[in-house]
Parts: sequence; C-alpha cells; structure tokens
Amino acid sequence: MTINTSSVFSFKTAKFPGLGKGGRVQIPQHLHSQLDTSNRMRIIPWAAAEAVAQVLLGRVEAERIPNRLTVQTIDKDGQPVLMASHPAQATWVNAGQTVRPYILLIAEAQLAAKHTELAERWGALLHTIDQHAVTLPATEDQLATLSHTAEFKDDLQRVLDTLYYTGKLYADTCSWITGPLSAPSAWTHSPVLLGQSPRQPGEPGADLSEEGRLTRRAAYGIRALLVGPTGCGKTELGKRVALSTGSTIVSLKGRPGLEDRDMIGFISPTLQGARWVDGPLARAMRLAQQGTRTTLLIDELLRLDAYHRNALIGLLDDVSATELKATLGVDVPDGRYYTLDLPGAGEVLYAPTRLLSVLCTTNAGSSYTQSGELDPALLRRFQRVMFVSYPAEAVIMPVYAKAATPGTARVAYALEVATRSMTVDQGQLLARPMNTGVTLNFLAEVQDLVQAGLSETNALREALLVTVTPFCCELTDEGLPDPAAVNALKARLEEQFRKGLLHKAA
Repeated sequence: MTINTSSVFSFKTAKFPGLGKGGRVQIPQHLHSQLDTSNRMRIIPWAAAEAVAQVLLGRVEAERIPNRLTVQTIDKDGQPVLMASHPAQATWVNAGQTVRPYILLIAEAQLAAKHTELAERWGALLHTIDQHAVTLPATEDQLATLSHTAEFKDDLQRVLDTLYYTGKLYADTCSWITGPLSAPSAWTHSPVLLGQSPRQPGEPGADLSEEGRLTRRAAYGIRALLVGPTGCGKTELGKRVALSTGSTIVSLKGRPGLEDRDMIGFISPTLQGARWVDGPLARAMRLAQQGTRTTLLIDELLRLDAYHRNALIGLLDDVSATELKATLGVDVPDGRYYTLDLPGAGEVLYAPTRLLSVLCTTNAGSSYTQSGELDPALLRRFQRVMFVSYPAEAVIMPVYAKAATPGTARVAYALEVATRSMTVDQGQLLARPMNTGVTLNFLAEVQDLVQAGLSETNALREALLVTVTPFCCELTDEGLPDPAAVNALKARLEEQFRKGLLHKAA
C-alpha cells in the first residue's frame, strides 16, 4: 500500500479559499521543497492541504509513548479514526491513502524528531499564524482569512510541497498495515502538533505557565525577556526551555566593563596568522547559520553597558531573505534572518530566526545593581516579556527534599518565604530575601553539620550564620552582618521550630 497520488491531487477542500479549493494550482518555484531539486512544475496536493487544516483546527489528537505515536482524526462522516506510527520500525497502522498519511507525517515531524525540512517549515507556518494574532486551534473562518494573506500562503505552500515529497520518499520505505487500535487514556501530546507544550495530567487546554508559553514559541525561534527577583529561577527556566526544544545553549553573563571580545569575539594572533575567535554572540549566530537549533541565553541583561545593549538592538533587527541577498549577495531560503558583522574580520554572520532563540534575564526592583534602564527600543525587540515569580511550593519542595531530609526542607522553605516580608522595602531589617540558591546552600550546610554529629535543630541554627545571614543582612562599618537583622533571622527560625515543621508528619 502507498499514497494514492491521483486522489491527493484530485481532492477538493474549501479550508483555504485564498489558495483555491482544488484543481491544478501551481506552487511558485521559490517555495519548492529541497527534497526534489528538479525544476519540474509543482501542483498543490489538496489532500495534504486538508491534512494541514485538520491539524490547525484542532481535530487531530496525538499521544506519544516510547516507540509509538497514536493519532486520532475525524473521517468524512465525522467518526473518529485511530492511526499509529512506529517511527523506529518505519511502520504505519491504518494510515489510509489520501489525507491520513500527511497527518501522520506532521505528527512524526513534531513528536518523533523526523522529517527535518517538514519540521522547520511547519514551525515557520505556526510562527506566521502567531504573528497574525490567531490562537491555535483556529476556526475555519480564521483559516479562510489567513489564506488570503501573502505570508501565510507562502508558508502554507512550502509545507504542502514538503509534505508531498516527504510522503513520496518516505511512504515507499514504510510498512503499511491495518488492524485494531486502542485509544490512550489521555491525548497528552495533541498541543505539540500546534507548537504548544504537552498537556499536564487532567489539564484540558494549553499550558499557560511561563515555561509553557516560552516552549511553544521557542520551537520556531523566540526573543524573550524574563524579569523577576534574584534567585527565582529565571536562568534555569531559560535552560529548561532550550533543552526542551533540543537547542544548543550559548551563555553570556552581563556585567559592567564587558568588552567587545567578551561579547562578540576578537582577532587572535597565531603562528599561522591572525585568526578570528568567536565570542558568545558570534558562536550562537554561527551555530544557527550552520543549521543547529540554538538558544542564546543572556543573563542579567541590564548589567551590560549601554553600548552593548545597543549592539543587541542591532542583532535583534531581523531582515528578509531578499534584503539579505541584496546586502550580502547570498542566496538563502525564504524566511527572516539575524545578521552580525564581525568587527575587523571581514565577515557577516546570518542566522535564520527560526533556529535562534534569544532569552534574556534581568532582576526586578531598585535594590539590584544594574547599569541602566531598559531602553524602549530594546524592549520592542522582545516578542515576549515574562514576569517570573518565585517557584510555587509544589514545584520547589521536591527539589529541596532531595537536598535534605523532609523536615529540614520544610523549615528552610518556610524561612525562605518569611524573609520575603522582612526586607527594608517592607520596613523591616533584611537587605534582601532568601532565594532558591541560598536555600540550597543552607540545606547543604545543614547536611554537612548533621553528618559531623550535630542534631538537625542545631545544624539549622549554625548553618543559618554562614549561608543565610551573609546574603540577607547588610554589613556594618566593621564588615559584620547587622546584629539586629541577624537576630530577626534567628527569631524567625526558632518560630519554625515552635510550629513543629521539623518533625511534622509528611
């Protein structure tokens, strides 16, 4: 069994009226798939267009378990149809011959890391939909409206041509079988088809957490600023998002006095002559230019000098493929590109925006040392600005419990929360509250002291003095932590003991 090519082209669908409803509609050459390098005429495969519509309308469910994808769609009579793919064995179950094979290809691209060109073009299509302020799953009216916009039509035709040639090349290598299938207990991975995060158990809709929002967009490139108090997990959030999309992470730590060589790169003398050495910005650009999905993580953005923040504005000004060809004379696939001129090297790097995400963090509040305010021109370059708060108890307590006993973890977390209302900003004595990093150091010291023979209670008291007070308390003129602030911390710790948190039953 294989795809019925005749039915694919004779199929009719009214989902994209701006493109047509059937017939021999030609795909422009600059939109052709690179899977077939011939110059032959390409016609829209209308069955593939119907498959795309079904996915974008949210009529396709998906669940991924090791070695199998289960997919459900709706047939022409409105009845659910179950299909499956075993990517490692290149086996399809109940794939049909017209529309359903293309639905399986999209699912494999999004959920099984297969079909690279399709995954990239599908991501670009989702990005264009997002740029038109359409939230997926879309309605039929929204798809019809989108189909009359030039950018969406181009991206859709790219996807359709790639779907056709992916199917043509891949289907012949597959084993096609039919048989009974059982629906999974939950369709966890359906949102991933739309560039969104998997559903949490029992969650009916999209993940609206900071991580969920970022992960959806990072799949096809995002520029985002994460704002929040020190130690709330902004950098770790950025790393998790990058890893969830399979990105290579390139990091840059903001600090005053940073030089061009530390940020962009420099020319180094060698025995073979002068050689350019990439800094973090150039390294991230070069990786993405070479086809590697990359995340540039810039920590403490506002500690950069104004000069380097302005350089970042230039980097985040993306250009079209046409502009890139006009300025650099290079032929690249359609899309948007970042560019970076390497000073003194005579080289300009260019990276597709879909492969390079830029995630920046900055601390919130006037008490943090920063080099300046956020320039509105830079702020405009970010597609998302996320205000990140401290992790919820349900999220962070399992982390603390791994670092110590449940009792000491409860005490440490309660003390951390208490310090948030004990700062000078609230009219109290502490210079700053505890954060996740301080709490983990606190717990590590407690464990060391317990192993040295102290009771948990005394270990908590002693560890407080060398981990929490140096961070939370201002120093006196003598260079010692403010005694009043230290006593306030000690009193709050004793309060947790009186509450019985140390020996409370789990």
